[in-house]
Amino acid sequence: MRNIFKDKNKKKIFKASSYFLFSIFLITNFLFFISKTSNSSFVPSVFFSEVYEGEPIAHAGTFITDSDENLETSIISFLNELYTTRNKSFTTGNVEELYKFYDTAQTFSSYSLKHEFKRIAFLRDWASERNVSFKNIQSTPKITSIKEKDNTYDLTLSEEYKFDYIYNNDPENVNSFGISLIHTLELKKFGNSFIVTKDYYQDCFEGGLGKYDFDLTEKNIPLTRFKAYNLNFKINPTPENSSTYNREAAVDYADKYSGISFTTNLDSKYNSNYYIYVAGSGNCTNFISQCLSDGLEGGGMPQDKDWSYKFNESKGVMASETWVNSEKLLDYLLSSNKAFILFSGSFDEILDSMSKSSNEIKLGDLVIYKQGDYIEHSAIITGFDNSGYPLVNSNSIDKYKVPFDLGWSNDNSEFYIVSLK
Repeated sequence: MRNIFKDKNKKKIFKASSYFLFSIFLITNFLFFISKTSNSSFVPSVFFSEVYEGEPIAHAGTFITDSDENLETSIISFLNELYTTRNKSFTTGNVEELYKFYDTAQTFSSYSLKHEFKRIAFLRDWASERNVSFKNIQSTPKITSIKEKDNTYDLTLSEEYKFDYIYNNDPENVNSFGISLIHTLELKKFGNSFIVTKDYYQDCFEGGLGKYDFDLTEKNIPLTRFKAYNLNFKINPTPENSSTYNREAAVDYADKYSGISFTTNLDSKYNSNYYIYVAGSGNCTNFISQCLSDGLEGGGMPQDKDWSYKFNESKGVMASETWVNSEKLLDYLLSSNKAFILFSGSFDEILDSMSKSSNEIKLGDLVIYKQGDYIEHSAIITGFDNSGYPLVNSNSIDKYKVPFDLGWSNDNSEFYIVSLK
């Protein structure tokens, strides 16, 4: 009997030791892999998730089918009324009518309404400081997924904005720009209509909202900033192309694949020849690298061992970190002598620097965005409005000819305006 127990104990000890050693092996390999990944010049596409227009929300429920077209029509009608009311508030500041769309007795819904109030306050103040007025703001909602459970509807949808604005001293010239936001939205049946119980999205104005707060007793959102900037941007709207960078083509590429539907008749929002990244640095730098480098439609800037996008059948997509990361792209462009920084600093500092410099901002130049200690975003200059304001296109949050600083107005926001040689 003792020998049997000894054998069993030996087997147990051996099995436990094996599991322990195998665990150590896995952990060691994982740490080794992570250390290698951080220093690797390539980022495999498996580290990122691909964007699908019909991506479902991860909640239990039943998907709505084609037989529920009347429901989808009703929801779109509700959203059109909500967004039309909200968009009027951007221009008037009156928010009384917005309360009826939200369940303010519920925490998530209250948070969502407060966020809308912050956005209204920010955009009105931004316009006041730049001496502009928004003449018309339109939103077009497009539902990509609906799930229903107990009279609650979980949706993913895109909301595409078109903003029309004028300068108050030049009311005849109308400028337009577009932005698309992806919502994770929850609605609940409320009488013959609906009410918002949750609405989350990555916001294009996020970097300008930190100074605002509301308690949901407000009927009007007042202006808090009245100083109007003396805007005098030094620009070159017709720069020459170089042998290594076709600025005009880069801008055309950025316009074509901006993801904003009213600017193009494309079936697809993006260039299907490239992977779409949504984690890590998002898709913004991937998009900018395409604009600079694409040889068929873009700027044609030559790739090299330090900055490249590759695809092969066995490994799939392999993009260098400089291709997908804003900070590393900036470091690469500067260290390789492909670009230099024209202006840097806060919005006020850039305006001041421009008044003392002969440097001009050109079509096809880049804007790199820094929030606090981190470089977070990149965009390409694709135009100038009738007062010479630099306008940018970008992805992650899809933007088409948007004033370059819109949504980046916190005290810790900085800009690098980068000129390609």
